[in-house]
Amino acid sequence: MRPITQLCAAIFVVSGVTLGVAHAGPPVYPLDQVKAGQTGFGYTTMKGYVPEKFSFEVVGVVKNFLPKQDIVLVKSDDPKLAVTGFWQGMSGSPLYIDDKVMCAFSYGFRFNKIALGGCTPLQYMIDDAKRPRRGPGGAKGAGQLVAANDSHDRATAVAAVAAMTSRRALALPALPKRAPVAFGSDSAVPAGVPLSVAGFSDQGFTQLQSMFSDTGILPTRGGGAAGGVQGNGGDPAAPSKFVMGGSIAVVLMRGDMSAAATGTVSYIDGNSILAFGHPFFQTGEIYAPVATSQVHTVIASAQSAFVMATPQREIGALWSDRQSSIAADLKVRSPMIPLDIDIEFGPKGAKQHGEFHVEMVNNKFLTPGLAGSAVTNAIAYYLPDRDNVVAHIKSSVRIKGGEPLAFVDYVYANDGAASVMGATRGIRVLGPLFNNSYAPVQVEGVKVSVDLTFDTNYGEIKELRLPNNQLTPGQRNYVTVVMESWNGEDIIEQVPVDVPAGLAGGFVSLEVTPGDAAKLDAAPPVDLPTLLAAFRKLLPGDVWAVSLYTEDGLAYEGKALRDIPASVQDKLRPGTKSQKVQAYRPVVRTVSPSARALSGGASTMVRVSND
Repeated sequence: MRPITQLCAAIFVVSGVTLGVAHAGPPVYPLDQVKAGQTGFGYTTMKGYVPEKFSFEVVGVVKNFLPKQDIVLVKSDDPKLAVTGFWQGMSGSPLYIDDKVMCAFSYGFRFNKIALGGCTPLQYMIDDAKRPRRGPGGAKGAGQLVAANDSHDRATAVAAVAAMTSRRALALPALPKRAPVAFGSDSAVPAGVPLSVAGFSDQGFTQLQSMFSDTGILPTRGGGAAGGVQGNGGDPAAPSKFVMGGSIAVVLMRGDMSAAATGTVSYIDGNSILAFGHPFFQTGEIYAPVATSQVHTVIASAQSAFVMATPQREIGALWSDRQSSIAADLKVRSPMIPLDIDIEFGPKGAKQHGEFHVEMVNNKFLTPGLAGSAVTNAIAYYLPDRDNVVAHIKSSVRIKGGEPLAFVDYVYANDGAASVMGATRGIRVLGPLFNNSYAPVQVEGVKVSVDLTFDTNYGEIKELRLPNNQLTPGQRNYVTVVMESWNGEDIIEQVPVDVPAGLAGGFVSLEVTPGDAAKLDAAPPVDLPTLLAAFRKLLPGDVWAVSLYTEDGLAYEGKALRDIPASVQDKLRPGTKSQKVQAYRPVVRTVSPSARALSGGASTMVRVSND
């Protein structure tokens, strides 16, 4: 039998929890004793892992710089900062007076000629880190996730489902923005946070830049960390613990592509780590892995210098992102969401296979955009050609406690494969899932399989033709669909449509679309189960969808009420704004395979004969 100490150690390794001995952090210099002209020293990491010492002088204290928060202005004539000044990624560097921690560097000025900036008094950071937390993941207390009982929640859910039937660009939840700083402005601004990005092509990198624009997060080319922050493939010399003044990385993505925000450790108190001296996004409780980081160098810049760094060993988790700082806990691990991308590419008969595997931070603002950037990057890497391409895309999203959401998209682009990413519904659905108004959704994994072919097998639906403009009930009919091909020529196909006998003698609206553009044949969602059910009823993109719309019907509490007599419908229709009963348009739909990528749609009113 193993000794009890070994058994306990094994348990903690499996659980991913690192035990630390709680102890008081270093002494803090009181803010009310800070005076202009005082001198001290700070620590920051300029290369490698070991912090270096530099000198500074207090310029003064700026009162109420932020709500209920002062900052201390400091300058430095230390030769170590002569070329770069204070730089992005230095945020959080601890500054000492009389061997006591006074503040953490946090604010800078654009186009500075001397090293001048602001620092956040440490006591504000300590006080923010004392706020109660809801727990790892924070889902139960997430204020935005509430029971949906009003028309706004239902309208939002309906709009989310409707958006999935259009091939528009990926819609991302808005990240918190910073106020823009005018060129030449002398205002102090939070030092930008470099986002060290590795494994991204120009197209994927540009998408990340767009995603983080005006947030203070600045994507930069950094060192690769393929697996480094997962415990394999990184620098074996990387430290396994944080030190004050050492570099810290907040990991947003890792694996074959990586993205990690870089800052500096300000204060360590047992298992509690304070850093940055300003917010990341200022989103309150937020979870992401944190890792030690290797600084390669500081890039000098006339506008604002920045650090180039690579994340290394994961040793804790970010949990707090507030006005004064970020806080991490060494005892917590933040699970990430795996994204697997498989790509078949090349000409017919000579296909090749490629793949990317990454993990993304689990966050409603960040995950959808990171996933979209990763898929764009993978496609652009394997098929950068700017030529006619057809993409057959299968994607799925695994959700805890339920069946996966699965989608098929079939699209054409004349300017290369990367532009087809917006059609990938397995990526587009992440935003509505994470931001639904009903209940938290735990996404356990995403998979995207893309088959890319240099081809022009495409048709845009532009006209419908029917003999005598009528349908025969009780049997299969065929509608002639006229499409325009990539070169402007017409393509004509016969597409089946089944007509129930019960429609005899009436008029119906006949609509022909690709499957993924067909209107949802389900009642409007009213809760999370009906929202997920609606997503599951979306049709694949590689089929024809021929829809017959009859008179308006009703939906009651998320269930479609079909074939109800008009007199009953009149009694059920609400006279108030109650959302229990809603309008619903019944549909009779015929689905058949498509031999080509389709777009567009056409509709016409037709009569169903009495035969």
